[in-house]
Amino acid sequence: MTSFRRIQRFIAQRSFTRDLTPSPWFAAIPASIALVVLVLTLTRSACADGSKLRPYSLGECLRLADHNHPAIDAARARLASMRAQLDEARAAPWSFVNLTSRFGVVPNRPKDKKPEEATTFADGIGPFLQVGVNATVPLYTFGKIASAKRAAEAQIRLGEWDVEKEKLQVHTDVRRAFFGVALARDMLHLASDALTKLDEAIGSIASKLESGDTSVENTDRLRLEVSRDELLARVAEAKRGETAALAALRFYTGVQSGFDVPDEPLKPPPTPLGPVVRYLVAARLNRPDVNRARAGAVARDAQVGIARANLFPNIGLGMLFDYAVAPKVESAQSGGGLNPSAAANHVQFGAAFGLDWSLDFATKAARLEQAKSNLAEAYALERLALGGVASEVEVAHAAAVEANERAERWERAVHRAKGWIVQVENAMDLGTKDERALVEPLRILVSARANYNQALMDQNMTRAELARVSGIDDVESAAP
Repeated sequence: MTSFRRIQRFIAQRSFTRDLTPSPWFAAIPASIALVVLVLTLTRSACADGSKLRPYSLGECLRLADHNHPAIDAARARLASMRAQLDEARAAPWSFVNLTSRFGVVPNRPKDKKPEEATTFADGIGPFLQVGVNATVPLYTFGKIASAKRAAEAQIRLGEWDVEKEKLQVHTDVRRAFFGVALARDMLHLASDALTKLDEAIGSIASKLESGDTSVENTDRLRLEVSRDELLARVAEAKRGETAALAALRFYTGVQSGFDVPDEPLKPPPTPLGPVVRYLVAARLNRPDVNRARAGAVARDAQVGIARANLFPNIGLGMLFDYAVAPKVESAQSGGGLNPSAAANHVQFGAAFGLDWSLDFATKAARLEQAKSNLAEAYALERLALGGVASEVEVAHAAAVEANERAERWERAVHRAKGWIVQVENAMDLGTKDERALVEPLRILVSARANYNQALMDQNMTRAELARVSGIDDVESAAP
């Protein structure tokens, strides 16, 4: 019987009087305790579920990093600011509208006051309201507005490629940490298997030494123990690498609790490595650095258009509306001379064509030359981006080729070392060799397997780097 049922039965037996009438205050205790037990059970279940580690695949880690990494969020914020600047450029033609309003008091003008007599504060004061609207609609600006829109649109494209650049870099970091965890765990499994064999060999030699067997010496045991200590040192290093990689992944993905990755061995990339020409072409089309340079050149060209258009005037339509009212100020009947009441009570409106032209041509010519120089710099940076990207792609491709060849060589060494150990173990079973013959092949196997695991790590990371420099972050094209 569970504890909860025992509590219920205990309370039920003591919650009734002799005549089986429930006590008015004690009758609510079973339900209250049942509620408390239920809450504790749910809390314990929640705590147990929260302590479980959920393994996240590489694809899930990449998607979480896209949503939670601060560098990508910062790039998105910059992009939002650039889009707001485009909205500002589109609204520029309608921004030359000004509304002015004044409210206050003015001296009163009695009816018996002659027009030539001045109004004083002794006559009293009254309310005054004035509202005016002044608008200028540009009709032709010689390309200023169009160039401003084009520059803002190019800046948005630059911001979009900036987001893609941050994503590629973050994806590379996520892959490095993800494969780092797998590498560390592979090393730990390798060390565990080797330690098992070393412990068996050390135990066998110790037994022979205790039995007085002269075929073994204490130096043989010491040699095995030194190999065991060396292997334990590698275990500590692998644990440190695993902890650091998991901490980096938690930061990249934003998952701070219950985070883990699948405990799977490192594998080669799922797709074969393509020719270098393929990645060179992809880099020219998809590399964010190249496209950012192109967008920057377009923006600089638009700024040249703005500077050139500033040499010419702005032609537009001006409109005016002005209304003022002062109820306490009587309008004067005189048709000539000074009429102060006209300033307090009037309605004015009108429209006219005009132009706005600043004649500081020397300053504008200097700004045009500056814009042309910036455009020349942008074109040079675009050529530099194209040349630099080609060099990075070739270097990354060569590193991927070398990692593939190194992994193949170490894989063969691992198979040969395993065969060597099998032969030694067979000889030990036949009695022709003892545990001392196991030290050298076991050390070679551990070294070859460690180098093979590192080569698998380099295979995946060189593919990730090739994906970053070529701009094709796709599991079916370059990146694992």
